[in-house]
Amino acid sequence: MIHRMDPPLHPREAMPEHLPPMLASPGRLPESEDGWAFEVKWDGVRAITYWRPGRMRIESRNLNDISSRYPELRALGRQLGAREAVLDGEVVAFDEHGRPSFERLARRMHVSSDAAVRRLEREIPVTYAIFDVLYLDGRITMGLSYRERRQLLEQLDLNGASWQTPAYHEGDGRELLMVTAEHNLEGILAKRLDAPYRPGERREEWLKIKNTNRQEFVIGGWLQGKGRRAGTLGALLVGYYEGEGEGRSLRYAGRVGTGFNEAELERLTAALAARGRRMSPFGPHGVQPPRGARFVKPELVAEIEFSRWTRDRVLRHSSYQGLRSDKPAAEVEMETLTLTRKPSPSEPRSKAPRQVLAETDQAGQQHPYRILHETKRYDEIEVDGRKLRLSNRDKVLYLDTGFTKGQMVDYYAAVAPVLLGHLAGRPLTLKRYPDGVEGKYFYEKRCPSHRPEWVHTAAVQSEREGVLDYCVVDDLPTLIWVANLASIELHPSLSRAQDVGTPTAIVFDLDPGAPAGRKQCCQVALWLRDLFAELGMQMIVKTSGAKGLQTYVPLNTPVSYEQTKPFARAVAELLEKDHPKLVTSRMTKQLRSGKVFIDWSQNDQHKTTICVYSLRARERPTISTPLAWEEVQRASRRRREVQLSAEPQALLERVERHGDLFAPLLGLAQTLPELGGHDAGIGYVSSKPGPRGRTREQCG
Repeated sequence: MIHRMDPPLHPREAMPEHLPPMLASPGRLPESEDGWAFEVKWDGVRAITYWRPGRMRIESRNLNDISSRYPELRALGRQLGAREAVLDGEVVAFDEHGRPSFERLARRMHVSSDAAVRRLEREIPVTYAIFDVLYLDGRITMGLSYRERRQLLEQLDLNGASWQTPAYHEGDGRELLMVTAEHNLEGILAKRLDAPYRPGERREEWLKIKNTNRQEFVIGGWLQGKGRRAGTLGALLVGYYEGEGEGRSLRYAGRVGTGFNEAELERLTAALAARGRRMSPFGPHGVQPPRGARFVKPELVAEIEFSRWTRDRVLRHSSYQGLRSDKPAAEVEMETLTLTRKPSPSEPRSKAPRQVLAETDQAGQQHPYRILHETKRYDEIEVDGRKLRLSNRDKVLYLDTGFTKGQMVDYYAAVAPVLLGHLAGRPLTLKRYPDGVEGKYFYEKRCPSHRPEWVHTAAVQSEREGVLDYCVVDDLPTLIWVANLASIELHPSLSRAQDVGTPTAIVFDLDPGAPAGRKQCCQVALWLRDLFAELGMQMIVKTSGAKGLQTYVPLNTPVSYEQTKPFARAVAELLEKDHPKLVTSRMTKQLRSGKVFIDWSQNDQHKTTICVYSLRARERPTISTPLAWEEVQRASRRRREVQLSAEPQALLERVERHGDLFAPLLGLAQTLPELGGHDAGIGYVSSKPGPRGRTREQCG
C-alpha cells in the first residue's frame, strides 16, 4: 500500500470527472528524436481510472463506466491506498505468446453479466498498462510536462498482478520501433517531453507510428455467406467518415470477410439484424457497395487489420479483429492513406532514404548525386561527374507499402559505400521488375546494349548461351544506372570476372520448409559456425531478405569450384546425419517439411546468390541484411519467429551503427582444409560435440 508522505504544497483542487483521453495523430518518427519520449503502443482499449479511497471508477474513451468488466483491476486501489489519483492507460489482453491481442480482449469488452465476467476473468485475464497521471493528491497535473507527469507516475511504483507501469524511452525511437516490429507488435507512440496533457484533443505532440495498417471502421452493411457460411454472415461492409458539416458522409472502404470465429459470427449476425435499414448509409463518393448488400444503421465500430489501400481507397487483404465500444462511430475517420498512386508534386519524394542523405549533408559530406533538371518523365542527375537520367521515379514498386522506384534508387545510392565492395569486379545478374514486385520479372545476364559507354562489362562463358557480356558494378554511377532499370534484386557471382573459376567464398543457403522458420534456420547456422570454428575458420551470416539465412565462409585464396562444391555438400550431408530431424541436404521438396534445407549447390560457377544489402522482391522492401552472431543466437532462443531482415531506413541506420558486418567476405583469407577420404577427396568434421565439448574429425 502507498502512503502519502508529505502534504501538498499547493491549494487543493477538485478531482476532474469524465475526462476524454488525449489522442495521438498518425505519423512518422520525428526526424530528430531530441525532446521526444517513446512508448510501446498497446493493442487494447483506452481506460481512465478515477480513485478515491474506497471508490474506483474506470471509464472508456467514450466515457462509459467499464469498471465491472475488469474486476481484477480493483486491487489497484489497495496499492494506491489513501492517495487520490486519476490515471490514464490501456487495458490489454495477452495471447499465449505474450503479445497484446485485441481479438482476445474483444471477448471481454461487451460482457456484462457477473457470471460471464467471472468466467472470462479466469480465461482471459487483462493487464492495465498505466502511462500517465492526470490528478494526484489534490493537484491537477495535466498542465505539467509529459516528463514531469512520468516522474510522478514512476514514484507511485504501480506494478501488480494485473497492472503495470511500462517503461518509456527518451530517444531510441527507431530502435524501439524495430523491436516492436520483430515482436509483431502494433507500433510505438512518440510524445513530446514538454507537452501538457490535453483531454479530448488530437495533437501532433503525440504521434502513433504503426508497424501494421490497422484502424477502426464503421460497419454499414453486410453480405450473405456462401458455401459453409451460407445463410449467415459472409462479409462486413465498412467505411469511414470524411468531410465537414453538411458535406460529411460515410465513405465505403470495402468488405471484410475473414477473422471471424463461430461465436463472433453468431454475435455479429444478431447485432446486424437489430440494426437493419433499407437505404445504404454510404455516401455517393468513391466505390460503391456490391449488389446484394444488406445495409444497417452505421452504429457499430470494428477494428480491422489490412495490407494496404488501393487507388480507389478500398482495403486489401483485410481481417476483422473485433468490435470496439470505446469509440463513437461518428468519430471514425481515415487514419493513414498509403495509396498505390503517384504522389502529387507537393508531396516529398523518397522520404525515408532521403532523410538519411539529408542528415549526411548536414554533417558536411557530399550528397551522392545532384539533380540537374526535372521533368514529368525523368530527372537528369550528375553523380561523380557522370550524367544520367532517372525515369519514372514515382512508379510504385511495392504496392503494400507504396515504396517507389525513386525510393529504391535513393536507397542504393545511400548504401553504396558498403554495397559497392561486394559488387566490384564481379559479373552481375540483374533481376528486373519493370511493373513492380507484383508484376512479371526477368533475369538479365547480358548487360543491356543501351548502357552508357562508361559501364564496365565482363565477357563470361555461360552454360547455354555462349559468351555473355555481364554488367560489372564498380562505381556509384553504374549502381544508380542499374537501379534505374528497376533491378530490384542484385545477384553477383561468387567469383570475380578476372578469374571466374575461383570462388572467393563458400555459401550455404538455408531454406526452411514449413512449419520450420527463421528460428530453426538460426539454429542450423550456429551449428555450421561451430563446425567451421573447429576447423579454425570464420563464418559470417546474413538474411536472404526472404524467409531464410545464408552463411558464408570467406576464402580469398586459390581454390576452384571443383573443390568448394563437393566440400560444401559433404558439410551439408554431415549436418543432416548429425541432426536428421531438422536438417536435410537433399533438394527433394517432399523431404523438406519441418526441416531446414542446406542448399550447397549454390557453390557453382554458373549460379548466383542474392547480394548482401540487396533489396528483395517481397510484399515489403526487405533487404538481405548482415547479422551479428549474437543476433542469430538470440533469435534461436526465442519462443516465436522474429523478423531479422531490415527495410531501407532501418538498414541504413544499422550500417551507421555497426559499419559493414560483411566486410570479412572481402579480405579475410582462409584456406580450405585438405581432409582425407570421402567421395571427392574431401573429409568432414562432425558437428556433434565429442568429449569435453569438442567436435571429432572423421577421416576416410
